[in-house]
Amino acid sequence: MKRLLVILVWMACVCGHSGLLAQTSAVFTMPECQGAFPSVLTNALNTPRSAKSYNSLLVQLVQEGRVLYGTPMNDYVDQIAEKLLDGHPQLQNQIHFYILLSPKVNAIALNNGVILITTGLLAQVTNEAELAFVMSHEIAHIYLHHADQVEKKNSRKKNYVTDYLNYHQHSREQELEADRVGLTTFYQNSPYSYEVLDGLYDVLKYAHLPFDEISFPRSEVETDFYHFPDNYFLSNVNPISDRSGITDTLYTHPNVDKRREVAKALAYSLSNEGRVKFWQDKSSFEEVNRTARLICIDLFLQIHQYDKAYYNTFVLQKIYPEDAFLKRASVASLYGMAKHKLDGSANNVYSPYKEVEGEMQQVNYFFTKLTRNEWSVLALRNAWKAYRENPGDEYYEQVVLDLMKDVFVTEKMQYNDFCDFPQGMLAEDIHLEQTADTTHYESKYDRLKNNPAAMVLPNKKFKTVNYMLVDIHRDSLFFAMLNRAQADAVNEQIMDAIAQPSASAAPKTLLIIPPEVHVYKKNDQERVEASQRQSQHLLKTMTHTAKKCKVETIVGGHLEDAKHPTTAQYNDLMKWQRWLRDYANAKAMSMTYLTAADLEAFMDSVGTQQVCYVGAEHRFYSFSTFNKYFYLLLTLSHPLMIPVGIADFCVPVRTTHAQFVVADVQSGKTKMSRGLNEREASNRVLLDNFVYTQLRSYLAR
Repeated sequence: MKRLLVILVWMACVCGHSGLLAQTSAVFTMPECQGAFPSVLTNALNTPRSAKSYNSLLVQLVQEGRVLYGTPMNDYVDQIAEKLLDGHPQLQNQIHFYILLSPKVNAIALNNGVILITTGLLAQVTNEAELAFVMSHEIAHIYLHHADQVEKKNSRKKNYVTDYLNYHQHSREQELEADRVGLTTFYQNSPYSYEVLDGLYDVLKYAHLPFDEISFPRSEVETDFYHFPDNYFLSNVNPISDRSGITDTLYTHPNVDKRREVAKALAYSLSNEGRVKFWQDKSSFEEVNRTARLICIDLFLQIHQYDKAYYNTFVLQKIYPEDAFLKRASVASLYGMAKHKLDGSANNVYSPYKEVEGEMQQVNYFFTKLTRNEWSVLALRNAWKAYRENPGDEYYEQVVLDLMKDVFVTEKMQYNDFCDFPQGMLAEDIHLEQTADTTHYESKYDRLKNNPAAMVLPNKKFKTVNYMLVDIHRDSLFFAMLNRAQADAVNEQIMDAIAQPSASAAPKTLLIIPPEVHVYKKNDQERVEASQRQSQHLLKTMTHTAKKCKVETIVGGHLEDAKHPTTAQYNDLMKWQRWLRDYANAKAMSMTYLTAADLEAFMDSVGTQQVCYVGAEHRFYSFSTFNKYFYLLLTLSHPLMIPVGIADFCVPVRTTHAQFVVADVQSGKTKMSRGLNEREASNRVLLDNFVYTQLRSYLAR
């Protein structure tokens, strides 16, 4: 009986361990909204801009697909809100909590009772009580009508969303008042501990830091076969500054230490007996925290902040070593960096190392030192390892093939440029025996791999990059994929060279992302109604043009019926916006986009992989420029030029910037990219003509 009990316990442990592995190895996907589309969001979308209740921030965030509802994270936050609002039935009906997809550590109270909790905040708080106090603070802003004042003051700012997430919006007095009222009116009546207040203000004070501070070892980017020069690594990283006295995060709030002192003074005389850090099950918090951290890494990848994505992935892999999403994020980070380095835009995707504090500075410094070749080969190593572990994964396969083209075609490195022996070995110490080879090989690649005469010996001219493929150089699958990549590159060059416009080659279906046209006033404020009208007009122009070319158009990436949106439409919008952010931050660079996987089913259903997008902006041409004064002097000295001078001063002239792009979602290739940069009086006609010409040109291919 005892032996049977031992066996049963062992089987339970094995099953539990297998279940854990299955859970941690599952590929993370961005949570999708569930349930009916919230009425408060529908009302926000349909509120006239002239109305006092119109909230431009919320409308913009919904249109960008950045607001989450109906997910397990929302349910968790709603349970906390229920405790905080217990005894306030009027506020329970007035206040609605949603999750905002943003890596910023923040929470935002809006004038219509909506409170947005960022995934960055959920990723950084260390317990449920800390989150509850932040929520109490935001509830107090609505309770005290602070949100109405902020909305009136900032609703017409040019970069409203960015400003709201990054800068101070409330006065010092309002922030301290929200802390006081939040603590005494809402938090005090909840079951949460006062002991967390000090820790919470540390979370806010150091919110700019990664998820944890872990030393980044050289072994993460080196092996026993090769090593980078010592000057590629810092001996010591910059210590994390105290930041006392600094206006700090939540980026919209005043000095954290002052708020800490006030809150601790208020809670000093209050008893902490029976109060807890976790009212809900601790495992629920841990799952919300983990999901929020993975979302933040995904967001870093979307906006191409590869240093933050890579280091935070490194940190989380210490906790979840088998997590498939983290492995993919690591590959995507190095791959993205390599592509930007090759493109010459690497400085745009990571912070200068001197501006970084703590252990992450080691990563940023290392990123700075790597050459183009080293970047491409390091990314190839990492992607190849992932592909070998997941041979059926299409993303890894496409990344490997793309990096092989970069290394062996674009950078013109040869297969024999990579040594077969570890760095540090000398050619004279290597003795290869030449014997008759009677072994039967399955393929020519196996024969080449095992042929001693083909082995590449160390060379005095070799650098680190020449030793970075020692352990995979003779892999027959690697050799076969290299041949495939080189053949694909040649075929692509041939097709580009012989491609000629042909009416018969026109696609049957074209997917159009609704154009974005921004019209600005003289003071650089956006005319939102005019922007919307011109965007809609341009969409009609594009669909009409395609119809003339007998090409069916499908419009994706928008809410088809803004008056009665559905959750299914909104989830599709979120996927499109995710891909668009990725593509836009790549500056239309041809690469394999991690975000494209979400759109595969949709693209297959519409029968096309090509998407067309137009972005444009109209701005007033300044009256104080050199040309204006030149015309003034010209008219004064030459009376015949007076009519020209009057026209130049009186006729409103705008600068028009536009970009017409057609991309293949699956391959990540930009099929066509044309720009417009003109100054004309009739800018709408100019833009219409540009888009019409480019679309006709593309459809005629």
